[in-house]
Amino acid sequence: MQFSSVQDVNAPLDFVFSQLSDFESYESYAMRVGAEVKRTDELTQKGVGMSWNIQGDFRGKHRNFEIELTEFRPDNLLKFMVAASGIEANVTMEAMALTRKQSRIKATTVLKPKSISARLILQSAKLAKNSMNRKFNHRFWTYANYIENNYNAARG
Repeated sequence: MQFSSVQDVNAPLDFVFSQLSDFESYESYAMRVGAEVKRTDELTQKGVGMSWNIQGDFRGKHRNFEIELTEFRPDNLLKFMVAASGIEANVTMEAMALTRKQSRIKATTVLKPKSISARLILQSAKLAKNSMNRKFNHRFWTYANYIENNYNAARG
């Protein structure tokens, strides 16, 4: 099952990518919503191999997520592999410049079952795919607006 969204942002590419790759803000957000976040690599710079273990309540159950940055191209591309409860997700975030002051970001998530129970969960989720796709698009639109607002606030 795949979800994707494309959003245009009124901000330059370097600012947009710095926001997309601000891993510390993702960590602090997860902790603010009650998750326990543990960095599992020892890298000192952003790059392939960064990894996290995140535990917390999600959709009414305690869950454990393993996340690894599998591809990192500065100013352009982030790819993550996420494993949780028998489901593997490949998450891609791409950024491209449209003009000097406008960028486009694309997020794609591909879910793959790794167990029989996960296969059943994804089969039933396919029935609600349109609704889930709308939610995915709305959340990514909200995130794109957040980036744009941060850029406007930084400019003063």
